[in-house]
Amino acid sequence: MKKVSSVFLGIAISLLLFVGCGKTPQPTPSKQPEKATETTGGSTRMVSSLKEGFANDFTVGVAIDLYQLKDAELSALIREQFNSITMGNTMKPEAILDQKGCEESKDGMPVINEDVLKKQLSLAKENGLKMRGHTLVWHNQTPPWFFCEKYDVSNDKIDKETLKKRLESYIQKVLTYCQENYPGVVYAWDVVNEPFSDAGGYRTESNWYEIYGDASYIEDAFAAAKKYADKDVKLFLNDYNSYMPNKRDSMVEEVKKLVAKGLIDGVGFQSHWDMSYPDVSLLEEEIEKFSSIGNLEIQYTEIDMHNTDKSKESMQAQAKRYKDFFEVIVKADREKKANITNVTFWGLNDEVTWLTSFRGETSYPLLFDENNKKKPCFDSIMQLAK
Repeated sequence: MKKVSSVFLGIAISLLLFVGCGKTPQPTPSKQPEKATETTGGSTRMVSSLKEGFANDFTVGVAIDLYQLKDAELSALIREQFNSITMGNTMKPEAILDQKGCEESKDGMPVINEDVLKKQLSLAKENGLKMRGHTLVWHNQTPPWFFCEKYDVSNDKIDKETLKKRLESYIQKVLTYCQENYPGVVYAWDVVNEPFSDAGGYRTESNWYEIYGDASYIEDAFAAAKKYADKDVKLFLNDYNSYMPNKRDSMVEEVKKLVAKGLIDGVGFQSHWDMSYPDVSLLEEEIEKFSSIGNLEIQYTEIDMHNTDKSKESMQAQAKRYKDFFEVIVKADREKKANITNVTFWGLNDEVTWLTSFRGETSYPLLFDENNKKKPCFDSIMQLAK
């Protein structure tokens, strides 16, 4: 996930993943949304929430920020529709690391701000929501000073061995705090985020890669996470454009290595789609390639569909495209061709999408509009629910 829009961050917390508080009205829909039916004990009832509709398939999540859990109306919508959350920015190193504490650290290891973790984990627990931890190791939104001597950006960069120690110490402290104080709240971690190039191979323009001299930091990060994670916490490698053949194949080879060493549980497909790309066939190939590795969990971690046209016709076209994509996902899961365990939408509604800033044009990519009204794409996805 790229850095969120300045507008989003303005109403969101001060950030980092990844705010001010304001209520968003929820008008009564002009028409009844599509509902799936569920049969239990011979009786049939209507199912109108994503988490209920796909309860036998996978959990359904949404990326949020703290103000949305503090707002009564927004938190009610989140609880109604979703059973998993991802913090858009506030679980990333930029938000958690305490620079002053790091500078004053007696053993030279990083210090974290536990209050940052407490605020979001406690709210998740109060709302009965499980969390995907996003993210431990990333080339972006990790402060540059983390890679420098004495945690001072004016100093030289540290060497590989020092960075390796900092990496393990950071992962240990974050996981230990979460698990000891809020056991069971964080059920999965994006251990390493976006380490691959779209052209294939590894992302080399990264402090992690540059200081290590190679991509072995990926294995070190997973080894540390495996060492300190509770047995039920799942560990993921997460990246975007994972359906592009060159990038996909590079990811597959790395994941195979991690699987062989027992260090990884799953792969995250960010899935930032648009109205013309990718083709459905690329999604099918993506699932097939990664599922062939073994019993690897697949999670769609950051779903949205960039669309600049708000017309009725375009919203219907978006709905059909969402349905086409979800038919591939649901079919693969229900036919046991893939172990898909979560789908997460990257934002609650169109008003807060990061895409408007990132693309430089107003985007309408999500299931709810700016007033939290269900869009046609919500209804089309619900047609596949049980």
